[in-house]
Amino acid sequence: MISRTSRYQTNALATFVDRHGNAQIGIVYQPPTAQRLTVRDYRWRDSDRVDTVAYRYYQAEDAWWMYARANPQILDWTRPSAGTAVMIPSGMA
Repeated sequence: MISRTSRYQTNALATFVDRHGNAQIGIVYQPPTAQRLTVRDYRWRDSDRVDTVAYRYYQAEDAWWMYARANPQILDWTRPSAGTAVMIPSGMA
């Protein structure tokens, strides 16, 4: 099951056959589409973590992908530098 906070929530599911001939269920890739977003500017703090920032803005610790998707210039979300400018979109879920 795909949760409501998953980045795959709008993707379709399909059955495919793996290399061993077994049927598997997978997510059908959908390329990104142009979006107009309302965003908040945020400066990353040294004490921030992706899950706590996600909870602060989306009330879901696993929803950090929503702001990660809006900030493709940040390649490593394991430890963004303090002071990094981050756009926090609203209404993406």
